[in-house]
Amino acid sequence: MAKKIIRHELVSIAIPANSTLSRFNIPDLPNLRNVHTFGIQVYTDEITTRDIISQNPVVNSTAVLRNSFITLVNYGGKEFLKQAPATIFQTIVLNNTIDVKNEYEQDFKQLIGQKINYPKSFVEFSAPPATAVDTAYIFSVYYSLPMEEEKRESGYSFGNKG
Repeated sequence: MAKKIIRHELVSIAIPANSTLSRFNIPDLPNLRNVHTFGIQVYTDEITTRDIISQNPVVNSTAVLRNSFITLVNYGGKEFLKQAPATIFQTIVLNNTIDVKNEYEQDFKQLIGQKINYPKSFVEFSAPPATAVDTAYIFSVYYSLPMEEEKRESGYSFGNKG
């Protein structure tokens, strides 16, 4: 089955240097308000080294994959995905050999279009990710707009710019 990207937003959570916090809220991103979420992909420093938003280094793979957990909250205040190990959302596989660096995706976890209240949702670490420099915890959100908005926006073209 082919994977389709409807819309995409890169989310960046700032992790300050020497932080002793273990819980970080997901920022409020206007593009993700009241949308239907279909997938999340978490990235480590093995996949990408710097956050394009802050230019900070990406949190190392051990902290992301072995020590972080994601909780997603809907607009009714219900934690529908509670303390899910982030490793289930890191589906990019690195197959590195001496001559070739090959990346591919497997076992992509899909959501069913839940509306997520991102500012109430958060990432937790089992141990604070204290690092000597500011870092970023980054992930992709794959989503669609509510149906009426999608219909309205799909009518745009070179000749009809709205």
